Amino acid sequence: MKKCPMCGVSLEDHVTECPECGCPIADTSGFSLKNSPGGRKKSGNPMGKTISSGSGLTDILREGDDAYDDYDDSSVGGSIPISLTRTDIEGDYSSRRKGKIGKYIFRIVLLAAVAYGVYYLITNVFTSDRAKSYDEALEYFVEAVNNDDAEKMELIIPKYVKDTSKKAKDYLENISMMHINSYQVKDLDKLSKTEVEALQDAIKLETGETARIKEAYGMTVELKVTVEESSSQYVKGTSMLLTPYMEFININNKWYLQVDSYENIDYN
Repeated sequence: MKKCPMCGVSLEDHVTECPECGCPIADTSGFSLKNSPGGRKKSGNPMGKTISSGSGLTDILREGDDAYDDYDDSSVGGSIPISLTRTDIEGDYSSRRKGKIGKYIFRIVLLAAVAYGVYYLITNVFTSDRAKSYDEALEYFVEAVNNDDAEKMELIIPKYVKDTSKKAKDYLENISMMHINSYQVKDLDKLSKTEVEALQDAIKLETGETARIKEAYGMTVELKVTVEESSSQYVKGTSMLLTPYMEFININNKWYLQVDSYENIDYN
């Protein structure tokens, strides 16, 4: 016996319509879940897997096969949604790898900055024998010439000059026969900003290096010299008066003799 879902009247099992209210009655006389092909299989399960009651997948399967595509069908009695794809995994690995590379680059840059800082302190702060004025730079020049001191000469050769040590030795070798008895600045002019910029451009063009010149002075210097060794041009003991034009430049608060100045001094 069964009852009408609308009016509740008792009905025979074979009745398909309620005689009281006319409500359609499903005929279940020949259907049994236990006796149906496949037992407890649900028609919405495309893989034919047994799904336990209460599985979160059951409701999804009722919506059709398309809803099933987002789930792993390898588990019986329910499954776990597949949230990670190959792209997700590779992307996560790539992100972590980039993060590590970024850390390595940061460390390298940091170490380079520290190394440069140490170098700067050694060469510009703790190195006290650099000329601190153009007057002192001129004194260094005179001492280097008279004592044939390449190290002293190197102190006033700008850093943008390649191989300052060799440059100092070569220059002193060319004037080794001269001794400066006295010197005097006859004319002194501070180079204008335009002149400094032009000088920097010329240095950049010639050496490929950037000379950050803070200020510069041009001066005509009177040098009284004596020939110490006889040559085809001079006799030993001969005295001469030279008046070269020399330029001294300030880079990082240290003074140097502009390279063209000492190379263009004519001792002949």
